[in-house]
Order: sequence, then structure tokens, then C-alpha cells
Amino acid sequence: MDRYIASALLICCLIADARGTPLEWEWLDEIGPPLQSSLGVNLGLDDADGWSRRFDLSLAGPLYSRFDFSYGESHVESDQAELETDYYSLGVTTDPLAAVSISVGFEEWGDEAALTIETLWLGFTFNLGDFSATLMPQQRDIRLQVTDWYRPRADHVDLESRDIGLILSYFTADGWVFSGSYFNYDYSENISRLDEDYRVISIFPLDTLDLASGLDDYRYSIGIGKLLGEISVDLDWSRSRSAVDGNYASLTSLSFDIPINDQISLNLMGGVQDVDYAEDKILFSNLGLTLFW
Repeated sequence: MDRYIASALLICCLIADARGTPLEWEWLDEIGPPLQSSLGVNLGLDDADGWSRRFDLSLAGPLYSRFDFSYGESHVESDQAELETDYYSLGVTTDPLAAVSISVGFEEWGDEAALTIETLWLGFTFNLGDFSATLMPQQRDIRLQVTDWYRPRADHVDLESRDIGLILSYFTADGWVFSGSYFNYDYSENISRLDEDYRVISIFPLDTLDLASGLDDYRYSIGIGKLLGEISVDLDWSRSRSAVDGNYASLTSLSFDIPINDQISLNLMGGVQDVDYAEDKILFSNLGLTLFW
């Protein structure tokens, strides 16, 4: 953990010492001024009979601030259960292009009959010319439902997680974008006991344990993007380690953002997910449509 903190501090010091390149790049002339508000719809499928759908609304506010709202649903099938989760979020951001931008948000994810996570997060973004750095602390409240047999003793089990994330982006003069992120999750309890203690099967339903296995110990990602004409192309890779069973999960995706006209944009994404505990990789795809005004 100490080496991650030291690396993050070193990166921040290097960024603070860097001089940003003046915004005189020719490729910026090809990008029109951003439209103020947007509404997006995304639908996803995978080859394990899973699906997802999500709606995103972003509204322009006073002084270039932004208000964001999202709602999503997903269905995942495993060998032991079929899981359906809901997702809600709302957030507000000050001028995202200012030298310093601040954001705050709240989100809820999960299944009320199994496991839910409520997250309150803050974001501090420093735009330094061709560099951008975001420091994101967050507080998560996690609730695990229990079996009917255990319910006379407790209605549920609660724990907390205090997390920290660092997101870095670098923009080149010829339109390339390189990004990376690291998030570390610090739980109030040793949740590896959900995998190691045989008694948990009597306390928690299988759906709860399946969702809990996705609680990460840490997660990191890298990405590369390029504007090809009017089409934005992004390649992203992320890897995470479960705080419950120690298994690793990797996700690779390739996405294309294709403007249809000044008000409508089409998003296509495909990728693969690889987890330690499954022999087969999961292929997934997403189709999105965004309306601007």
C-alpha cells in the first residue's frame, strides 16, 4: 500500500511542476463547441445471457456547472443464481474545464434483497494544460442481507469502506489521449471471512455472497484514445482484485463514438471480461445513442 501512496505523490508532484502546452493545437479546430445538455440511452448484452440498460441525463447549469443523473439495470447469470441489480446516481460538477474543478455525487447500486452499496464521493480535478489529475475520496455504506434462519438475531449486516482514487490524463498535441487510474478500498471489517469462514453459508443467502465477491480490494486501469476525423476511438483495460476471495478480474473494451449529426451521436462498444474462477471468457457489447441540445 505504501508504494502506491508514494507513487501517487510522486506523480502529483511531477504534474504540479509540469508546464501545460498552450491550447493552440490544430486538431482542436476540428472540434466544435460542446453542446450544453445531453440524454443518453445504452443497451448491453453478453454471451452469458446477461443484459444491461442505462439512461444518462446531463444538464448545463449556471457558471458552466453540470448536473448529472443516471439510472441503470443489469441482469447477470452465474452457476448458482440469477442476479438483477439497480443503479442510481446524481452529481454536480463545477466548470469541468476550469483550472480547478470540484464535483460531488451520490450513487446506489445492488439488490435490496441481497446486497446494496451507497456511495458518497468527492472529486478534485486539476487541469494543467495537457495534463489533468483527479483525486477522488469516497465513503461507501454496504448492507448485506441475511438468511431467514439468522434474521431473529439481526435484520442485516452493515460495513463501511473508505476509499481513495487517482485519475490521470495526458493530452498530446496531435489528438491522442492517454489515461490511467488507481482506486484502493479500505473496509471496516475483514471481508475475506465471507470466503474463508464456512459458517457464512448459514448467515448469508447465495445471492448476497455472489454480489459480495465483487467487492474489490483495489482496481487500476489504463486507456488510450484518438480522434479520427469526427469519430472518437477508445481502447481501455482494467484489472481488479476481489477483497473477498482474492480472485482477479480483467476487462478490455474498444469503443467508437460516431456523430450522426450535430444533435445525435452513436456509441458502439465491444469487449471481453476474464475472471480467475471461470474457464470461459465473457464477450459483451453495448449500443448507445446520445441526444444533445
